[in-house]
Amino acid sequence: MEEVKDDPREPQTLKAGDRVLVAVDGSEYSDFALQFYMDQIHKPDNEVIMVHCTELKSITYPAVAMMTGDPSSMATEEIESEEQKTTALVEALSRRIEELKINGHTEAIHGEPGPAICSLAHDKHVDYIVVGCRGKGAVRRTLTGSVTDFIVHHAKVPVMVARHKDHLEKHGFHLHNPFHRHHKKSESEDKK
Repeated sequence: MEEVKDDPREPQTLKAGDRVLVAVDGSEYSDFALQFYMDQIHKPDNEVIMVHCTELKSITYPAVAMMTGDPSSMATEEIESEEQKTTALVEALSRRIEELKINGHTEAIHGEPGPAICSLAHDKHVDYIVVGCRGKGAVRRTLTGSVTDFIVHHAKVPVMVARHKDHLEKHGFHLHNPFHRHHKKSESEDKK
């Protein structure tokens, strides 16, 4: 009988652990996602990259025209303020990594959060991404967009969405497809 070599069903290399990207923004939703990951999924040999993306709000020309004072100094103040918040959050996240005794580090990136996080995940060759979810309604999410939705639809790796426990307390169990026969309408929809 001939020995089978390089069976595609068998892993060719043994990997010690996963490289995981956890997107955080300092909100209770991202804190919940991190805690959920730690409680339910984390393995001691995983490498965790906690990333915070600072989105510097652009000042449009009509807004600049309506400002009083020097627009460039106002923009500089806004940038400095955001950088200070980012630095404080990254320092807090670094302490959290030490407290949790996990192999990992924090990264601060800039840009539009969804695309920037997907790009970093690709560049760092992560195995999956963990994000929180604010539980915005469909209309608000359509109008304002959602970082979580963007990541779910554009990431090249699996994405785990940890929905905050308050979502179920506020909305009860329901499916998020309004066309599904078991979709539970909110009280405001029922009154229409």
